[in-house]
Amino acid sequence: MSAPGIRLESVRRKSGGRIHLTPRVPAKGSVTTLCGQTLAAGTYAGVEADADCANCIRRSRDASRISSAFFEQEEGSELLRLSLEQARFRKPAPRPTAEPGKAAKPVNRPIVQPPPPTPERIGDLVTDGFKPSGNGVWRSPGGVIVRMSGKGRERFAELVFEAEMVATRLEDGMRLRAGDVEVTAKGDDVQVRIKH
Repeated sequence: MSAPGIRLESVRRKSGGRIHLTPRVPAKGSVTTLCGQTLAAGTYAGVEADADCANCIRRSRDASRISSAFFEQEEGSELLRLSLEQARFRKPAPRPTAEPGKAAKPVNRPIVQPPPPTPERIGDLVTDGFKPSGNGVWRSPGGVIVRMSGKGRERFAELVFEAEMVATRLEDGMRLRAGDVEVTAKGDDVQVRIKH
Protein backbone atom coordinates (compact mmCIF):
# COMPACT_ATOMS: atom_id res chain seq x y z
CA MET A 1 0.00 0.00 0.00
CA SER A 2 2.83 2.43 0.73
CA ALA A 3 5.98 3.28 -1.24
CA PRO A 4 8.24 0.23 -1.71
CA GLY A 5 10.30 -0.67 1.37
CA ILE A 6 8.58 1.83 3.67
CA ARG A 7 6.25 0.42 6.31
CA LEU A 8 3.55 2.73 7.59
CA GLU A 9 1.66 2.02 10.79
CA SER A 10 -2.13 2.06 11.33
CA VAL A 11 -3.78 4.21 13.99
CA ARG A 12 -7.40 4.77 15.07
CA ARG A 13 -9.18 7.01 17.56
CA LYS A 14 -10.10 5.13 20.73
CA SER A 15 -13.68 6.26 20.18
CA GLY A 16 -13.71 4.39 16.83
CA GLY A 17 -13.91 5.62 13.24
CA ARG A 18 -11.56 5.34 10.29
CA ILE A 19 -8.19 3.64 10.47
CA HIS A 20 -5.44 6.04 9.36
CA LEU A 21 -1.79 5.69 8.31
CA THR A 22 1.21 7.36 9.97
CA PRO A 23 5.00 6.82 9.79
CA ARG A 24 5.19 5.72 13.45
CA VAL A 25 2.67 5.42 16.27
CA PRO A 26 4.51 7.20 19.12
CA ALA A 27 4.53 5.83 22.67
CA LYS A 28 3.34 9.22 23.93
CA GLY A 29 2.27 12.58 22.55
CA SER A 30 0.10 13.43 19.56
CA VAL A 31 0.29 11.78 16.15
CA THR A 32 -0.30 13.24 12.66
CA THR A 33 -1.86 10.99 10.03
CA LEU A 34 -1.04 11.02 6.30
CA CYS A 35 -4.40 12.71 5.65
CA GLY A 36 -3.33 15.61 7.88
CA GLN A 37 -5.34 14.91 11.04
CA THR A 38 -3.62 15.42 14.38
CA LEU A 39 -4.81 13.01 17.05
CA ALA A 40 -4.15 14.30 20.57
CA ALA A 41 -2.20 12.25 23.13
CA GLY A 42 -4.35 9.58 24.77
CA THR A 43 -7.12 9.72 22.13
CA TYR A 44 -5.69 7.11 19.73
CA ALA A 45 -4.18 3.64 19.65
CA GLY A 46 -2.04 1.73 17.16
CA VAL A 47 -3.94 -1.10 15.42
CA GLU A 48 -2.93 -4.06 13.24
CA ALA A 49 -5.86 -3.67 10.80
CA ASP A 50 -5.46 -2.23 7.29
CA ALA A 51 -6.21 1.46 6.83
CA ASP A 52 -9.62 2.42 5.45
CA CYS A 53 -9.13 6.22 5.24
CA ALA A 54 -9.24 6.95 1.48
CA ASN A 55 -7.00 10.05 1.83
CA CYS A 56 -4.33 8.17 3.81
CA ILE A 57 -4.39 5.30 1.29
CA ARG A 58 -4.07 7.70 -1.68
CA ARG A 59 -1.25 9.68 -0.04
CA SER A 60 0.60 6.47 0.88
CA ARG A 61 1.41 6.11 -2.84
CA ASP A 62 3.07 9.55 -2.96
CA ALA A 63 6.75 9.29 -1.96
CA SER A 64 7.06 13.04 -1.32
CA ARG A 65 4.08 13.00 1.10
CA ILE A 66 5.54 10.04 2.97
CA SER A 67 8.95 11.72 3.17
CA SER A 68 7.35 14.90 4.56
CA ALA A 69 5.38 12.88 7.11
CA PHE A 70 8.53 11.11 8.33
CA PHE A 71 10.35 14.41 8.79
CA GLU A 72 7.35 16.06 10.51
CA GLN A 73 7.41 13.25 13.07
CA GLU A 74 11.20 13.57 13.37
CA GLU A 75 11.58 10.12 11.83
CA GLY A 76 13.83 11.45 9.06
CA SER A 77 16.75 9.30 10.23
CA GLU A 78 14.57 6.19 9.78
CA LEU A 79 13.68 7.27 6.24
CA LEU A 80 17.36 7.86 5.46
CA ARG A 81 18.26 4.41 6.83
CA LEU A 82 15.58 2.76 4.65
CA SER A 83 16.72 4.70 1.59
CA LEU A 84 20.36 3.67 2.10
CA GLU A 85 19.28 0.08 2.64
CA GLN A 86 17.37 0.08 -0.66
CA ALA A 87 20.30 1.67 -2.48
CA ARG A 88 22.62 -1.07 -1.21
CA PHE A 89 20.49 -3.76 -2.85
CA ARG A 90 19.95 -1.91 -6.13
CA LYS A 91 22.28 -3.07 -8.86
CA PRO A 92 23.47 -0.51 -11.37
CA ALA A 93 22.45 -1.16 -14.97
CA PRO A 94 25.23 -2.93 -16.86
CA ARG A 95 27.17 -0.70 -19.21
CA PRO A 96 27.31 -1.85 -22.80
CA THR A 97 30.76 -3.01 -23.75
CA ALA A 98 32.32 -3.41 -27.16
CA GLU A 99 32.55 -6.93 -28.49
CA PRO A 100 36.03 -8.43 -28.22
CA GLY A 101 38.05 -7.68 -31.31
CA LYS A 102 35.87 -4.73 -32.37
CA ALA A 103 37.18 -1.21 -31.97
CA ALA A 104 34.99 1.19 -30.08
CA LYS A 105 33.40 3.89 -32.22
CA PRO A 106 34.95 7.31 -31.68
CA VAL A 107 32.72 9.80 -29.95
CA ASN A 108 32.02 12.87 -32.07
CA ARG A 109 32.02 15.82 -29.68
CA PRO A 110 31.65 19.36 -31.00
CA ILE A 111 34.49 21.72 -30.25
CA VAL A 112 33.25 24.65 -28.21
CA GLN A 113 34.88 27.88 -29.23
CA PRO A 114 35.13 30.60 -26.59
CA PRO A 115 33.45 33.84 -27.64
CA PRO A 116 35.80 36.31 -29.31
CA PRO A 117 37.18 38.97 -26.97
CA THR A 118 35.22 42.22 -26.95
CA PRO A 119 37.17 45.04 -28.61
CA GLU A 120 38.08 48.04 -26.44
CA ARG A 121 35.91 50.29 -28.57
CA ILE A 122 33.02 49.79 -30.99
CA GLY A 123 32.42 53.03 -32.80
CA ASP A 124 31.12 55.59 -30.27
CA LEU A 125 31.10 53.07 -27.39
CA VAL A 126 34.08 52.42 -25.10
CA THR A 127 33.16 48.85 -24.09
CA ASP A 128 35.18 48.63 -20.85
CA GLY A 129 32.69 47.75 -18.07
CA PHE A 130 29.68 47.22 -20.37
CA LYS A 131 28.07 43.82 -20.91
CA PRO A 132 26.42 42.96 -24.24
CA SER A 133 22.64 42.48 -23.85
CA GLY A 134 21.58 41.85 -27.43
CA ASN A 135 22.25 43.03 -30.95
CA GLY A 136 23.75 46.49 -30.46
CA VAL A 137 22.45 46.75 -26.88
CA TRP A 138 24.82 47.16 -23.94
CA ARG A 139 24.18 47.37 -20.19
CA SER A 140 26.36 49.10 -17.58
CA PRO A 141 26.91 47.69 -14.06
CA GLY A 142 24.59 50.46 -12.80
CA GLY A 143 21.72 49.37 -15.08
CA VAL A 144 22.05 51.98 -17.81
CA ILE A 145 21.04 50.61 -21.22
CA VAL A 146 22.82 51.94 -24.30
CA ARG A 147 21.54 51.11 -27.78
CA MET A 148 23.81 51.43 -30.78
CA SER A 149 22.60 51.68 -34.39
CA GLY A 150 23.88 51.90 -37.93
CA LYS A 151 26.05 49.52 -39.90
CA GLY A 152 28.05 47.41 -37.46
CA ARG A 153 26.06 48.93 -34.56
CA GLU A 154 28.76 51.59 -34.09
CA ARG A 155 26.68 54.79 -33.73
CA PHE A 156 25.23 55.87 -30.39
CA ALA A 157 21.44 55.87 -30.78
CA GLU A 158 19.74 55.81 -27.38
CA LEU A 159 20.33 55.78 -23.63
CA VAL A 160 17.71 54.43 -21.19
CA PHE A 161 17.95 55.01 -17.44
CA GLU A 162 15.09 55.35 -14.97
CA ALA A 163 16.73 57.76 -12.54
CA GLU A 164 18.34 61.18 -12.47
CA MET A 165 20.26 62.34 -15.54
CA VAL A 166 22.39 65.48 -15.78
CA ALA A 167 23.06 67.22 -19.11
CA THR A 168 25.87 69.81 -19.19
CA ARG A 169 26.55 72.17 -22.08
CA LEU A 170 30.21 72.23 -23.08
CA GLU A 171 31.99 74.92 -25.08
CA ASP A 172 31.75 72.89 -28.27
CA GLY A 173 29.18 70.19 -27.37
CA MET A 174 27.35 68.52 -24.52
CA ARG A 175 27.93 65.95 -21.78
CA LEU A 176 25.15 63.70 -20.41
CA ARG A 177 25.56 61.72 -17.19
CA ALA A 178 23.12 58.92 -16.33
CA GLY A 179 23.99 56.62 -13.46
CA ASP A 180 27.46 55.28 -14.16
CA VAL A 181 27.48 56.21 -17.88
CA GLU A 182 28.76 59.39 -19.48
CA VAL A 183 27.97 60.47 -23.07
CA THR A 184 30.13 63.28 -24.47
CA ALA A 185 29.32 64.90 -27.82
CA LYS A 186 31.74 67.38 -29.43
CA GLY A 187 30.86 68.22 -33.02
CA ASP A 188 30.46 64.91 -34.85
CA ASP A 189 32.53 63.04 -32.23
CA VAL A 190 30.44 61.09 -29.66
CA GLN A 191 31.88 58.98 -26.89
CA VAL A 192 29.86 56.69 -24.57
CA ARG A 193 31.75 55.26 -21.58
CA ILE A 194 31.51 54.13 -17.98
CA LYS A 195 32.49 56.83 -15.45
CA HIS A 196 35.27 55.48 -13.23
